[in-house]
Parts: sequence; C-alpha cells; structure tokens
Amino acid sequence: MEIKVKVKHGYKRINKIIDILPKISKEITSEILKNIRGYAIRLEKGHNEQGILFELVDVSTNEVKGRVYTDKDAMPWAMFEHFGTGDYREMQAVGVTQHFLDTGGSQWFIPVSKVEKPLNYPIIEIQGSQFYIAHGVRANHFMTDAEFQSRNENMEKAKEEISKLFKEVCK
Repeated sequence: MEIKVKVKHGYKRINKIIDILPKISKEITSEILKNIRGYAIRLEKGHNEQGILFELVDVSTNEVKGRVYTDKDAMPWAMFEHFGTGDYREMQAVGVTQHFLDTGGSQWFIPVSKVEKPLNYPIIEIQGSQFYIAHGVRANHFMTDAEFQSRNENMEKAKEEISKLFKEVCK
C-alpha cells in the first residue's frame, strides 16, 4: 500500500508522526497480543494462564511482529487439545506403543502416577502399575479461535489508537 500526501506546510507534524508511530505500533501490537492471549485462555479447557504466552518477536525494523503461543513445559498437551486425539485427531498419530498401534491410534495408556489431576478415563492395572485407558477427544482450536474471535475488537483498538495519534499531532 502506498500513500501520497501533499503538504504546503506542517512538516513538523509529519515528522512527529514518523517519530511516534513506531512506538505506538509496539504498544498497539502488545495490546492486541494480550487480547488474543486472553481469548485463548478462556477458550482452552484448563484456562491455563501460565501456559499461554505472548511476546513481541521483531521490533528492530519498522515492522512490528509478535506471537501468541503455548509453553511446552507448562502445557505439554496443548497440541493434542488443539488438534484432537484418537479417532478425532486432525493430524497424523504420534504414538509408538504396541497397544496404540494395534488400536489404530484410538487408545493408549497414561500412567496414573504421571497425571497431576484425575482424568475421566477407566483405570486398569498392568504389572502392578495403574494406567488410564485413554480414548480420543475432539479438537478444541483455542489458539486459532482466539485470533478469529478477537479480530474485530483488535482492529477497532488499532484504529482507535492511530486515530488518537493523528488527533494529538494535528491539533
């Protein structure tokens, strides 16, 4: 997109916009990322605030980039929640155990001792250890849904902040 501006006077105002716009862009992007993160936390089944993060990625040029992502340490299951598991999975199966392969990826065992909170799966005992027999769950596209559900709100916020900048500079 190219914008041409004809100005008879007021170069100071244009220079002020040029000086302030990169800073405002970082602030706007940061606010938008926070908003998307908030939506993702609400949409994720566990509402995991520590596992859904955001950051500004590249602000060294005149282009401001950021990302909202899940922390693999705090939410190692995020990919499975987002893309589904078992018969409902939207990605290729990743399991390697014999039972997982024998059932076509629709069942697998989860050691009860490795789970932080109880799961709604039946428990069996194998060689003195307890395991959940896990079955597939439908995908919950909490990350992409957060972006789409917050899109209009984010665009309005950006327009509002840029409009404030122009009103302030062009007084």
